[in-house]
Amino acid sequence: MRFSKSRRLVQAVICGAVFVLVATLFYLEEAGRGGHLLLGWEFRYRDAVTSGGRFNPPDARLAFLGIDSSSISLSAVDLQTLFADVTPGSPEARALDIMAGGWPWSREIHGLIADRLFQAGARTVIFDLLFPKPGPGDEAFQSVLRRYPGRVVIGSNFVSEAIGGGREAWALGLPSSTIVSDDVPPPVAIGYVNFWPAFDGVVRSVHYHTTLEQLEGAPLPPVLDPATPASLAACAVATLNSTELAQPFQPRLIRFSGPPGTFTPLPVYQIFAPQYWQRNFANGAAFRDKVVLVGPAGNWVHDEHATPFGLMPGPELQLNSINALLHRAFLHEWPGWTHTFLIFLAALAAWLLTVAISKAWVRLGAFILLGALYFAGVQLAYDHLDTVVLGIPPVLTLALGGLGAFVYDYTRETFEKLRVRRTLESYVSMEVVRDVLDNPGSYLNALGGTRAEVALLMTALRGFTTISEQMDSSKLVAQLNEYLSAMIDDIFAVRGSVDKFIGDAILAVWGHLNSSGPEQDTARAIDAFFRMRTSLARLNADWKERGMTPFAMGCGINFGEVIFGNIGSARKMEPTVIGDPVNVTARLESMTKEYGREILIGPAAAELVRGIYTLQFVDNIAMKGKTKPLDLYTVIGPVGEKRDPLLVSYLERYERAHEAFRAESFADAEPLFSGCLADWPGDKVASLYLERCRSRREKPNAATPVAG
Repeated sequence: MRFSKSRRLVQAVICGAVFVLVATLFYLEEAGRGGHLLLGWEFRYRDAVTSGGRFNPPDARLAFLGIDSSSISLSAVDLQTLFADVTPGSPEARALDIMAGGWPWSREIHGLIADRLFQAGARTVIFDLLFPKPGPGDEAFQSVLRRYPGRVVIGSNFVSEAIGGGREAWALGLPSSTIVSDDVPPPVAIGYVNFWPAFDGVVRSVHYHTTLEQLEGAPLPPVLDPATPASLAACAVATLNSTELAQPFQPRLIRFSGPPGTFTPLPVYQIFAPQYWQRNFANGAAFRDKVVLVGPAGNWVHDEHATPFGLMPGPELQLNSINALLHRAFLHEWPGWTHTFLIFLAALAAWLLTVAISKAWVRLGAFILLGALYFAGVQLAYDHLDTVVLGIPPVLTLALGGLGAFVYDYTRETFEKLRVRRTLESYVSMEVVRDVLDNPGSYLNALGGTRAEVALLMTALRGFTTISEQMDSSKLVAQLNEYLSAMIDDIFAVRGSVDKFIGDAILAVWGHLNSSGPEQDTARAIDAFFRMRTSLARLNADWKERGMTPFAMGCGINFGEVIFGNIGSARKMEPTVIGDPVNVTARLESMTKEYGREILIGPAAAELVRGIYTLQFVDNIAMKGKTKPLDLYTVIGPVGEKRDPLLVSYLERYERAHEAFRAESFADAEPLFSGCLADWPGDKVASLYLERCRSRREKPNAATPVAG
């Protein structure tokens, strides 16, 4: 009981231990001192939330011109066939000629692209390309940049360089001076193209401003200096006079515009082909007031980054970061202390569900529902509140807390079943034990005292006192144990329970632990008697062959309401039944010797099995302590059983004799009872009634006999 009462405390300890374990592990991982087990699960879950969540729709002002495989694979044949209508000597013809010359192109082409777009009304042209060294066409490219000051953005790159001693230093690789000179102000914006992934190599956030010192571990600068390196996206948005960011050096979790392919690349060669320029771009109107990003498209350049959606081309990632900055589509994380708080709330919820719901399957359903609701809340916070809520550690805490509680409850229940089993196996059949173990709580509660209608069976050996005086004690004990073992097996065979042994006597009960109904319980008690009688006959035959004394048995069966409980003292207790039906059962057994019957049953039991067994009325007696006389019956056998004709004749004659006796026609009853004795010589019941008939004829007012 102390084990049971401490359940809530033990469950609280389990959930508390899970909280400490998960919170500590997550804290260490966040601090970089504990691997990435929980963080890995958490970020994979966040990627799933991102993939299935709300997107930041692409801004209509953004366009993507792709340097794709079709653009770099133009040939002289294409110029003579597909683009034969291009005016010779025109900028378009020059551009197509450069493209057909093979990759890498002369940088003059970038100037021609920018000029074409600006003439069409483009607002800004972004080249997601690096020009670290001088190359062919730089002068022509630079000329175009000077013609459109402040409207072109080109790429730069942070690189890590080894400086000896196993150390590395960061450097910013700027475009060649043959493209970008030292003009003040510069005619072109230079933005770095770098994305810094998380520990798992996945890009989820963007650094819009970064310093070399910051990359080498220095604290974040307090203010944004105009000379501070900015990302390609920040430079592009700056050309649109967008407002500045608060805390510009903090990396920003962005809301993506969609999976790869959201920003569809348009082949760059098409802006120089008259038929495409007119048909696809409406003679350039499609680029009016647009921010056009020019960059490699397709897998031929291997410029791809891991994102929550999988690999995404670098230019598309740049467009996602530009789109997020344009619309301030950033995601926010709660402070670190909230992570611990959410894990604590999950542990608390696990404990509350455990102590509130006892049924395992209902509790499992509640845990699953709560976990699903939490995940739904995380998704809603992402979609509508722009907030990233910790997902996996709280749900893991909830699951581990629930699992730990289940394991404890299962272990506790197993111990309870073992305790109940140890109590029951000596008294009841294994089938009854299984039934009780399916609901041990009811049995344990019943031990505190409960009323139940039961069928009772008591057997005792006749003349056992004399036998015990004549036999050797060790042989007597061995024979008695052999007898009791067989009798107990017969009781267990019909789902009975052995309540107690009283010397050679056995008290068995049906219905106090698992009732099959009064009729069935009583029928099983009578069935047990017939099994026991058969077993005793087999034992007696065996004992005679072994030169041992045979046993004779009497049985009393009764039905009634008793009290079942754990009876005794603090030092010795025993589950048993008590009540008047138990006393009556014992008296019925003792009277079997007087009536010469192996079994006597009470009136309540007789009414319950009258349609199952053939009964013989024995007597109507007044027992001590009873206000009403009781009808006594013996059991002949199952209804419909084939019987000896002599027994059938005896029963019919006996019934007629009793009818006459009850009608007080003693003169008619007397010869009938004499006939019964002729059918069954030595029948004590017929002899008793024959004597009563004679007595009543002589003394008509004789009283009903009283049983001791």
